[in-house]
Amino acid sequence: MKPRRTPNSNQVFTLPGGTEDNDLWVERTTSEQGSCIRSVWQLTDDERARITAGENIYLIVWGSGTPPVVLGVTDEPLGAKAA
Repeated sequence: MKPRRTPNSNQVFTLPGGTEDNDLWVERTTSEQGSCIRSVWQLTDDERARITAGENIYLIVWGSGTPPVVLGVTDEPLGAKAA
């Protein structure tokens, strides 16, 4: 899976010394419930086939605390906003 930029992306996290393949584009929002960072990930054909065959998805969160997280499915288009 690779994180992808979407028209709603408004912030990018870069890896020092990395390339744009390491960029994590996110949509950062703030509401009465607090701040939220949302990213969209694109699966490879192999990953799609493995999930269809019954394999599962895992999530790793680095650090000592476990923040609230959500995994879901979206049909949001990829790429930057049209100019």
